[in-house]
Amino acid sequence: MNNVKDVVNQVVELVADNAKKMAVLGARTMVLGKFHDAVLPHLTPLQRVEVIGSFRQGIEDAMSRMDDVALPAEYHSTLLDLTNGILAGLGEEFATRQ
Repeated sequence: MNNVKDVVNQVVELVADNAKKMAVLGARTMVLGKFHDAVLPHLTPLQRVEVIGSFRQGIEDAMSRMDDVALPAEYHSTLLDLTNGILAGLGEEFATRQ
């Protein structure tokens, strides 16, 4: 019976630890999203072109480092959705200013 309690306690600790990590990721996501929304309107067309190139390169570098790591499909689809959304936002604002 004591062994069962130990296993349950370990599971509870693991769940609590994962919940804290998810909270940190959620907070980072919110802050970075708000930063993106605040900065985007203030970029000049030239800055947007430079940011697009630098951002694409950064994403490509990150993806190449993760090539040999097995990640769920949700990771890849989220990464691509967010990347494409940011690039679209940069492009749309750029297009409306010209």
